Amino acid sequence: MNKRKQKDDPFLDSLNKERIEASNEARKKSLLAFQDGLNQAGLRKTKSKRRKLRQRVIGISSTAIAASIAGLLFLSTGILGDSNSNVTTDQGNSVEEILQDEENARDVQDNEPEDLLETILNRPPFDYDDLNGMPTSSIFNNDLKVYLPRDWTIDETEVNDAYSIHMSGENGEQMNLLLFNEDYDQEVFDTHLQQLTASFAEAEEVSIPVDSFINEIELSHQVSFPHENVFPFETENAEITAFFDEENGKFMELYISELFGHPMIFTSELSLDDTESWMLPIRFFTFMQANYPHTIHGSEGDLHPEFNRPIEKSVLLPVGAMGVEEVDVELYEMEELNMTSYLPRDTEVERIEHAQFTEWRFTEPNVSENSFYAFGKLKHGFPLENRKEIMFEALNIDLSYSDNMEGVNSYHYSYQSGMDEEFFDGYIELFEANGEWYYKQKHADRQDYNGGVYSQRLDLFIDSMEWH
Repeated sequence: MNKRKQKDDPFLDSLNKERIEASNEARKKSLLAFQDGLNQAGLRKTKSKRRKLRQRVIGISSTAIAASIAGLLFLSTGILGDSNSNVTTDQGNSVEEILQDEENARDVQDNEPEDLLETILNRPPFDYDDLNGMPTSSIFNNDLKVYLPRDWTIDETEVNDAYSIHMSGENGEQMNLLLFNEDYDQEVFDTHLQQLTASFAEAEEVSIPVDSFINEIELSHQVSFPHENVFPFETENAEITAFFDEENGKFMELYISELFGHPMIFTSELSLDDTESWMLPIRFFTFMQANYPHTIHGSEGDLHPEFNRPIEKSVLLPVGAMGVEEVDVELYEMEELNMTSYLPRDTEVERIEHAQFTEWRFTEPNVSENSFYAFGKLKHGFPLENRKEIMFEALNIDLSYSDNMEGVNSYHYSYQSGMDEEFFDGYIELFEANGEWYYKQKHADRQDYNGGVYSQRLDLFIDSMEWH
């Protein structure tokens, strides 16, 4: 990243325009009021049903209300209600003059946040080339993958119901991510919040409207974002605040929301004169990936009395090359196999008996009837040496559609039809588990393509299987 000299930076020149500066004590009181506002709001935890799944949503309302200097003067001079405008202070200024000065100061300060907000929203964009030169790093016990500069270090600790991830660069840059359990202690949350924002006391605070922030990112950055609302965290109830610390040359941000079901605090401390570094938090979140299928924390329903598994929950599944989808799933029991797994809600299951194996075919409403994914059990005595021919014939797939390429897994067979009357592709793979032979299949109608979606649902089902 390019470090620009302050004297040549027009943005910093605009920050250094003459204006009335608040005292350090006033700034600290302002931040304390900001923190108290978050605390008084109780970081309100509201429960909402998302497709009948109970999840915690954090609602945050920050207020920073400072007492008026003029009001204090009225109280200190004992002239409440007095119309005498000639009362003077120790410095010889009348109350009227001080009030006018305060009004002028507010006029100046009221204009500044708008300029600063525009600067925040119009930070330098990035593209795929920025990602190509940046490796992914695993965080949160390897549950999440994020993009960080190559020279950054990561330190993870778990204390007091909070999982702390501290990331730092070689030039003093810092980012901190704290994730809490569903039943976290409010005092612990507040303590962490105050500790992480202690260095913000000398900074000028600017609230960032989340919707405007998202719109600007979508318009200014010519990339496809994996998450529906650009950020992976809850945006409806999120609070994002920026801080400008001219004295120490820092640009800082505070994000408070919920990430994959975890109450979240995120802070960053970056160089004020290196505006390119301001993209680090955005890049960190927008391209965040989970190890799929990833269960949304707090989404699990009641446990099944016999199988001791959640009856329902929400999971994250990948879509296409970079997309992410949140899917509500339910526990599904295959009684004759004494096995359970998970399927998306409203999945239709058809049991089909073949000569050499039994098939369970899965489809979803509003999807082409020619597309499906399936799981099956081979019967005893199945001739594995003729597995390919038997499976293709039983599933009515022309053997000539096979790609005939023997890969590392000789039990995996891909196929693709011609492009005349029918156009489909898929694969069949045999595997051994629990002392028996099974198979999985994905079959996609290319005219109404959903192969990627069904592939991930098939992987979810296979990865979630448990025998009882």
